[in-house]
Amino acid sequence: MNKLKNQRSSYLLQHADNPVNWFPWCDEAFTLAKKENKPILLSIGYSACHWCHVMAHESFEDDSTAEMMNEKFINIKLDKEERPDLDKIYQMSQAIITGKSGGWPLTVFMTAEKLPFFAGTYFPPVEKYGLPSFKAILERVSEFYETKSHDISAQNSQIQNIFKKLNENKDQSIEEDIMSKVIERLETSLDKVHGGFGSAPKFPRCTNLNLFLLKNQTISPEAKSLVELTLDRMCLSGIYDHVDGGFFRYSVDELWMIPHFEKMLYDNGPMVSVLCAGYKVFHKELYLRKAIETCDWAIESMQSNAGGFFSTVDADSEGIEGKYYVWTDEELDEILDQKEYSLFNDVFKPYGKPNFENKCHLHVTTNKQNIFSGNKKEIDSILNKLKVARDKRIAPDTDRKILTSWNCLMIKGMLDVYKITNKEKYLDSALQSYNFIKKHLWKNGDLYACYHESEEFFGYIDDYAFLSEVCLELLKIRWDKDDYDFLNKLIQKSQDYFLDTENGGFYFSSSQNTDLFHRPKVFTDESMPSGNSIMISIFYQLYELTNDAEYKKLADTSFKSASSSINQSYESHCNILCANPDYHSRRLIIIKTVPESIEEIRAMVLPRSKTNDDVFILNKNTKTTLCNIDNKISESNFAAFICQGFVCAEPILNINDLLKEIEK
Repeated sequence: MNKLKNQRSSYLLQHADNPVNWFPWCDEAFTLAKKENKPILLSIGYSACHWCHVMAHESFEDDSTAEMMNEKFINIKLDKEERPDLDKIYQMSQAIITGKSGGWPLTVFMTAEKLPFFAGTYFPPVEKYGLPSFKAILERVSEFYETKSHDISAQNSQIQNIFKKLNENKDQSIEEDIMSKVIERLETSLDKVHGGFGSAPKFPRCTNLNLFLLKNQTISPEAKSLVELTLDRMCLSGIYDHVDGGFFRYSVDELWMIPHFEKMLYDNGPMVSVLCAGYKVFHKELYLRKAIETCDWAIESMQSNAGGFFSTVDADSEGIEGKYYVWTDEELDEILDQKEYSLFNDVFKPYGKPNFENKCHLHVTTNKQNIFSGNKKEIDSILNKLKVARDKRIAPDTDRKILTSWNCLMIKGMLDVYKITNKEKYLDSALQSYNFIKKHLWKNGDLYACYHESEEFFGYIDDYAFLSEVCLELLKIRWDKDDYDFLNKLIQKSQDYFLDTENGGFYFSSSQNTDLFHRPKVFTDESMPSGNSIMISIFYQLYELTNDAEYKKLADTSFKSASSSINQSYESHCNILCANPDYHSRRLIIIKTVPESIEEIRAMVLPRSKTNDDVFILNKNTKTTLCNIDNKISESNFAAFICQGFVCAEPILNINDLLKEIEK
């Protein structure tokens, strides 16, 4: 019997009618596997995953394949967005077993003790792409399990030993000039023609871009121009949805032209923050406009009535990838007048011909950028008409689960736009999501990772870290004692549940999650910055604000525990390096003023502040209990204190003098 029908996950429900006897991840499945002496087939994916849909249609909906799966295996379906801890473990297992990088769908064969012995990603129904057929894999694995139990036990012991060593403290020294080496390596990987890092497929890699933007005053002119090229191309190319706003997951080509059409909340929040930083560095209205449009898309299409943001938008609609987003010439001719149609062809149709399966996906080539920017009014009219037409189509499915960590990334993006525009719309949206999390996902002193009509799954370190960062960002905009108290609760719980007291650093999974054979600890930037990097940043910031040496100790030991990981791959640790003041210093600006001036000063200062500025704007009479804020005394209606490297300059008593200083 397929046991997915009562699940809440959109991904699991997509498979509820398969002829496969799917179980969700549960004790019942492992007990049955042990009782019947069968291996477990674990299939991991997510609702917006195109190749997950492909494998489902080809294999899991096929009666003969399902019959083989049901006869020889206990089958488990897992939503990687609900259980990223399990996904990390089995992605690492796949890499250990095969020596190859993973992805989704992930196919893992394991024992009833949850230990993997074979793994892969997508398998076709017949032998092609250099891959064996899925049925052939099922036959081989089943036979191997029945005849090679000793080999499986030996391999399981090896895998357990490898995982055990992963979290051992391998304290190593880090080169003093590591930041320059990271920048050098990243600069070498920049595409000098189209922007971005490496070749196809191209991902935004927000943490890499953020490092360049934070270090913009010290990187080479060439690197700076290539970062600008990258932002230009991403804003104008096909990875951006010119009709509705928002960024797709990645581009399948080096031109950024044809995306994989899924939209992920966790990509769009950081992209907004990167564009806001890019706007501050390059002063290009294009970046701010695309950041605003992305926020507007998130508010209109992804934010629930209760305030939380949904997770993903599928790549497919009506069973076809990209159908919702692309246009035939006949459709364009009908929607647009002759002049608009001509301008559309000139601006958005690369090389004057369809670019995606005989249809057109909007993409502005480099040599058309000036035409695009010089015809803003006409192009806005074209895009509005296309939006009206698109809204009549059958839209891709939206995965409506609300994830704490992903919401926090979008909240931060909203706050970054608010700081520049001073538009309450974006602060209100951020607060709606923040209050949703506090109301629905913070229960009895515990943070939960996922909301499906009610809270589910104990929070991961990313949830605690990203929400703590949101609290800190809100406190910079307007001090609120409740938010500061909440921040302290989150920080204490993060230590209670995640801190590795022996080796330093924070485990990804909570000590409350007892169904793992390994607790992963992540320092690398993946699709999102690592929770460890955010925690380290928060501890260093709180140390500067409080002088509490315990914060510095936590930050130092956590960073030290990452040393081995950092030395293995410098450029995969951009966020953790930016978090450490030894490698990237930040400027602390504390402004004390009268209540009636706070809003005006906020609107004047925040848009002008630099990418490495932490600005706190407070009522001069507020007592925060943070000694390095409370000891800044304002005898007049305005005083600003600029501190760097734990040294503060003389107070600035005039707003115009402050603006001149921060713009230097």
